Amino acid sequence: ASAAADADLLASDATPVHPMRVYGELLKALDDDAVVIGDGGDFVSFAGRLVEPARPGRWLDPGPFGCLGTGLGYAIGARLAHPSSQIVLLLGDGAAGLSLMDADTLARHNLPVVIIVGNNGAWGLEKGPMRAVYGYDVAADLRPGTRYDEVVRGLGGAGEMVTSPAEIAPALRRAFASGVPYLLNVITDVDAEYPRTTTGV
Repeated sequence: ASAAADADLLASDATPVHPMRVYGELLKALDDDAVVIGDGGDFVSFAGRLVEPARPGRWLDPGPFGCLGTGLGYAIGARLAHPSSQIVLLLGDGAAGLSLMDADTLARHNLPVVIIVGNNGAWGLEKGPMRAVYGYDVAADLRPGTRYDEVVRGLGGAGEMVTSPAEIAPALRRAFASGVPYLLNVITDVDAEYPRTTTGV
C-alpha cells in the first residue's frame, strides 16, 4: 500500500523536480550489483525510503548521527572494491559543500562514479522542521542553483544541470556511459520535504 501511494510522486512531472521523481528514474537505471551511497539530509531520506539494494553491502550512508561529508570517501572505496559495478553517490547540496572537492581524487585516479546532487538551495533537514516547530527558519538557506556540475567539470570530470523531470533519464544514461566522475545537478523543489511523523526532542 505504501509503494502504491508513492507511485504518483515517483512519476511526478512537477518543476522544480520533486526529489521522488529522481529516484523514480534512478531505480529503473540501477543494476542488481549497484552500490548506492547516501550523503545528505532530506534528499537522502527519500533514498533511504525508496532504494532497496538487491544485494547485501550495496547501501552506504553516514549513519544516524548525521556525519555528512563521508560520501566521496565511500564512493572512492566502493569504486575500488567493485570495479565493474555502478557506483552512485547521492548528495544533498549541503553535504556537497563538505566534500565535493574529493571529486578531484576520482578524476586523478580514473574512478568513474555517478554523483546526483539534489539541489534545493537549502539545508532541508533543518529548514522544514524549523518551519514546522517555530513558523520560520534561520541559517538554513543555501545559494539557489549553485553549479556543482561545473565544479566536477573543473576538477577533470563531467556533469550537467537538470531542471525538468524529462531530462533525468537521459542524463542518467549519459552519466553511466561516460566512464568518468559525472555529476547530475538536479534542481529540486525546496518545498517537497521528506514527510516526517516526529520533530524529535
